[in-house]
Order: sequence, then structure tokens, then C-alpha cells
Amino acid sequence: MSENEIYLDNSATTRLCDGAIKWLNKGIELYGNPSSLHKMGNDAKKLVERAEDEIHKALGLSKRPESSSLYYKLLFTSCGTESNNLALHGVIGAKNFKFLPRVITTDSEHPSITEPLSFLQKKGLAEVVYLSTKQGKIDKDELMSALSDNTVLLSLMHVNNETGAVYPIKELFSAAKEKKPDIITHSDMTQSFLKVGGDCPYTKQGADLITISAHKVHGPKGVACLAVKNELIKSKKIIPLMQGGGQQDGYRSGTENVMGIAAFAGACEEGQKELRNGFEEKMRILRETFISRLPASVRVNSSECFAPHIISITLPDIKSQTMLSCLSGEGIYVSSGSACSSHKDTKSRTLLAFGLTPKEADCTVRVSLCRYNTKEELIRAASAITLAVGSLIRMK
Repeated sequence: MSENEIYLDNSATTRLCDGAIKWLNKGIELYGNPSSLHKMGNDAKKLVERAEDEIHKALGLSKRPESSSLYYKLLFTSCGTESNNLALHGVIGAKNFKFLPRVITTDSEHPSITEPLSFLQKKGLAEVVYLSTKQGKIDKDELMSALSDNTVLLSLMHVNNETGAVYPIKELFSAAKEKKPDIITHSDMTQSFLKVGGDCPYTKQGADLITISAHKVHGPKGVACLAVKNELIKSKKIIPLMQGGGQQDGYRSGTENVMGIAAFAGACEEGQKELRNGFEEKMRILRETFISRLPASVRVNSSECFAPHIISITLPDIKSQTMLSCLSGEGIYVSSGSACSSHKDTKSRTLLAFGLTPKEADCTVRVSLCRYNTKEELIRAASAITLAVGSLIRMK
């Protein structure tokens, strides 16, 4: 990327940080198979274990008390989509239910949640209930009404990848477990991990299953993980998607991506330091710098509780793709929503659920920030959007 280019699509993916590169090089050097019994294999295995310690720490666990019910086993996967599929299919497939199991989720989840659930429902393996997320809120009463004796799984994302809405998952998971203690809870924390900190560690948010992904936090693509609470492993309430050589205790067969896992740990190590050093406040400053310079005709789609690194804006009758092309020509890179769905010619289900009309959804752009962005970049991006709003062709 040249000095004049501005990358503002960090919710799609991020650049590798120095910490990730440093740990990646360790993985390159220790290229043995961690399942091999010789020294090179053992060295690679030890590096994976060190990486697990670092990722555990980032999730809120200071050590690995594997005998504890609070321990989370890390199942390394190829991406957040695989982790989410493992969570959903793994739970629904773990038991021969004598009833149709109900899964509760929201109408704004990532396709890696909605598509597997749609598949399970079409196959007659599960009933799916979708909670409303209008204006970035989840109604606790709606959730409580949706809970039934047949409800086995509650899956709620922590931060919405398109709107930046932060959902109160700790409160909602707690309420659900109080009414139905055996319910399994899952959260896709891909957009909140090492970005939204606060005083509550990720493992204390009430999720039994947690999805995180390396390339969203300045690690490499091709590695993610599903953190599984120990009691689910012990009680066999989740089963693997893949059968094979039995790596990762049989829950995710296939040779471990040692380089990717190591780099993931390096990104976690650096990301924790950034959180402690005021990452969220920096994002708020960048956000306000950008928003304050937008023309009055551009609307910011925000909820009461939002993650400052994601900014959703609706343009005045200008298609998002038109704006994207215009900005890209200027070396400024934003998106029109989830990168996983950007090539589909459909309106964003998430934006419609938020409360936008189909036309407004078609005119909405996402700007997503990272620690490498500067105030000068956001000022330039806002200026480019202002100029484009005055010159681009409007929809009729």
C-alpha cells in the first residue's frame, strides 16, 4: 500500500502487526508437525501451547487451569466461518433429541451463522427463532418469550459487523440461563475481540462458546478459533465437524497451522497492549473527527451502545457501490457491508433489520478503523466523501 492510500475496511480484514510477524517467524523456524514424536515435532507442539497461553490471556484467562470448569479449550480452525459452523452443527449434532431443538439468534447475524441455521432448519434438524435488532437493540422480553423447553442453543454476536451495535450479551445470557440453566450459549466475538474491552473479560460475558478470528485483529488469514467451555467437552455436548487423525483431542482433525496459530498469539499479545493503552478512546477520537466533517446530508447509523471502530453512514440517494468506486479511485478503501456478502446482489439483511429502507440500505457505506489510522486520514476521507456527495449521480 502506498503512502497516499487510506485503508478504512478493517472490519473485513487487517494488516499484519509486528507482533504477529515476530511470532510467525517462530512458526516458520519450528516447521515440525506438532503431532510427531521427535524433537522437531515436540518443539512445534510447545510453540502451539505457548500460543494457547497467550490467546487464553487475551480472552481473560491468566493461565490454563485445564481441570477447572471455567477453562476454555481452544479449537483452532481455518476461519471464523468454520468456528461458527462447528459451534452450531457441533451442538445440534451432539445428541439424538427426542424433540425438535430450538435455536435462538438475531436477525442481524453474520452469514456464517444464518446460513448454517437455515440449512439445519430446512433439513428438519432445528427450529430457528430470530430476535429483532431494530436500532441496534435486542429486547430482553422478546428473548425470554422465545425461550421454551425445547431451546438448546442461544447464539448472539457481541458487536455487529455492519452497524457497530454492541449487544448486551452478558445480561441476555445470564437471563436465559436463569430461566433455562442447561441452555448452551454462543457468541461470535469476531468484531469485539481486542477492540471492545471494558472491565469484563470475554470469557466472563456468559458465552459457553466463543468465536474469534486472527485476521480481524492484525493476525493472518486462515486461522481462527472456537473457545469451548470445559464442561461442554466433559459432558460431550459438542461434536466435531471433521473426522480424521484426531488432532486437538479429536474435535478438529487435521495438522495444526503452527505458523498461523503462532502469529495469532503475536497479534493477541500486541492487541492486549493496545487495549490497555487507550485503543477505544483513540477510536472514539477518530470517529468524531470523521463524523464532524461529513456533510449534513449524510446520516450516521448509530445505536445507543456502539463500538467506535465501526461507522455506518447512509448517503443522500447515492448508491454505495458508486461511492466505493469513487473513493477507490482516490486510494480510499471502505466497504458497503460484510465482505463475505459484498458480491451478492441483495440488500443487506442486517441494515434492513436495523430499520433502514431497502433504498437506504443500498446507499449505506461502512467505514471501519484500526490503530494504524490517523486523524489526517479520516479528515481526508471525510473531505473526499463531501466532494463526492456534491458530484455523484443520485438515484431516482
